[in-house]
Amino acid sequence: KQWYQRRVAITAGTGVDAPAGGKPAPKPAAPAVSGNATKDEIKAAVDKLLALKKQYKDLTGVDAPAGGKPAPKPAAPAVSGNADAILTQIGEQGTVVRNLKSQKATKDEIKAAVDKLLALKKQYKDLTGVDAPAGGKPAPKPAAPAVSGNADAILTQIGEQGNVVRNLK
Repeated sequence: KQWYQRRVAITAGTGVDAPAGGKPAPKPAAPAVSGNATKDEIKAAVDKLLALKKQYKDLTGVDAPAGGKPAPKPAAPAVSGNADAILTQIGEQGTVVRNLKSQKATKDEIKAAVDKLLALKKQYKDLTGVDAPAGGKPAPKPAAPAVSGNADAILTQIGEQGNVVRNLK
């Protein structure tokens, strides 16, 4: 009798029959399209967005950034002529350490040379804010994709088309 009264109370409150076994019924799937747009309209807008992204990638060689806006570029550390001189010293000191190790020098000689190398690397990091590259040589910078005014225009279109798609959904 108590079970029946609870079931009636649940049914009355929700308008839905109480689930079997006391477990809540799974929620019905959300409609595929909310708002007034049809699936075909949304598909057409998404296809246009994907075409713009492909066009951008073909032009620049990289995927379009999220939102159609270029990611902010991190500030490059200011490397002065002094930093370049330290890099040269790091390279030379690294050679000294390698030569001492290959010549089977004493541990004390090797330790002194390594300590000097580590001090130079610390000095470089303090000056530039980044670790010294391996071998004391500046790492080759990857070629930045050539982004022309046309690529910027495509990025703007990607952002606008993304807004269209979001508004349709």
